[in-house]
Amino acid sequence: MSSTQNEKCKGKHFTWSKPMSHMLLEILADEALKGSKPSSTFKAESFVKVATEISQKFNVECEPKHVNNHLKTVKKEWGIITKLKNKSGFGWDDCLKMSIVLKDIYDEEAKV
Repeated sequence: MSSTQNEKCKGKHFTWSKPMSHMLLEILADEALKGSKPSSTFKAESFVKVATEISQKFNVECEPKHVNNHLKTVKKEWGIITKLKNKSGFGWDDCLKMSIVLKDIYDEEAKV
């Protein structure tokens, strides 16, 4: 792929760092407390606020659609973690903030 093609493709994908994800969750939690989440989703202004603050702090071009898409990813991942955490043999380590499981149970689950 030529450098021109790389430059064209580069702007279409937004990559989230852990500090960006953390900031997104902090802002959205604050927005929910303020009443900007009247139902199962946030108001559009909340996504704009997150995108603006992330853009300014991390010197990137974050758009509200990036925020919405990343929130969907976070919800999906958290759903998987919750499902595994509730299975027999799986647990959660609060210090490491990660799921824990014995190798033989993990190997069996991976087969499924």
